[in-house]
Amino acid sequence: MFGVTDTAYDYAFEYYRIVALGCLFQGLTQVFCDFVRVSGKPVLGMCVTGIGAVTNIILDAVFVAVLDLGVTGAAWATVIGQIFSALFGAYLVLKGCTKVEIKKETFSFNMALSKKIITCGFAFWIAQMAMGLISLVYNSQLGKYGGDTAISVYAVVASIMTFVIMPASGISQGIQPIVGNNFGAGKYKRVMSTLYQASAFSVGITCIIWLIVMLFPKAILLSFGASEEMLELGVMGLRTNFCITPILGFVMLVTTFFQSIAKPVPSILITFLRQILFLIPFIYIFPIFGDINGIFFAQPVSDALALILSVILVVREQKQLYSELSQI
Repeated sequence: MFGVTDTAYDYAFEYYRIVALGCLFQGLTQVFCDFVRVSGKPVLGMCVTGIGAVTNIILDAVFVAVLDLGVTGAAWATVIGQIFSALFGAYLVLKGCTKVEIKKETFSFNMALSKKIITCGFAFWIAQMAMGLISLVYNSQLGKYGGDTAISVYAVVASIMTFVIMPASGISQGIQPIVGNNFGAGKYKRVMSTLYQASAFSVGITCIIWLIVMLFPKAILLSFGASEEMLELGVMGLRTNFCITPILGFVMLVTTFFQSIAKPVPSILITFLRQILFLIPFIYIFPIFGDINGIFFAQPVSDALALILSVILVVREQKQLYSELSQI
């Protein structure tokens, strides 16, 4: 269903059959990490996920390079890393290293609280679900127009995009308590100032990664073990997909910004339009006119439209907030 080719099917099946075992631990890790982070211990929160990541990297080298276990070894390395992160996170929470005091009542169901959690997290949920749907569409179209080579190139593109998304996501999470507290205190100018300063910081970081990708795409592909066939398609694919990447930092911040001021609808709208309503049709339409190049153009065009929408929504919100200030 996700467009895997015959040559990759056995590897994909074996990998995900094992990795699926770690889903529970991955979810627990995210929860524990957030509790540690919002308790004023961001470095310790980083350690929760970092322990799993380091374990994964080390075991990848041992299982794949040394023991020659292939994708099976890579899958088990991932699962073991997730288990280590979940155990360390659970230890911190149960040991009292967070603001959470575990009692019997902690596990009682609260409908009102559950609704708030779902509402505020809905945009992020859409984004995560869209990633799976987009992978399905991308693999299907890339397999159709470029075969396994094109799918491999996209895997590299997606991996490098993680280096863009993670810093931007971290900054977005960092502004949440600042924006939320100031919004609740009625300090709307500080709310907007936080958004703009964080945007400059986020865009600046993504610009560095953008420059590296645009200037050294061949070196990046070679570091992923790219073949000559992959290089021919990959250099163009990387540069095309990343051509306007710096704006992504602002779009992600705007999504978090509206969640932080308890207005999830704009966040949901931006996420849904950018990753589903805009992107998916573009992936199907653009290759009709530009062949495989058109597929790589779909993401930047979608991001550009999301940027326009984000700016409109932020300007409208700022006018509304400043209008309320003038009436006080």
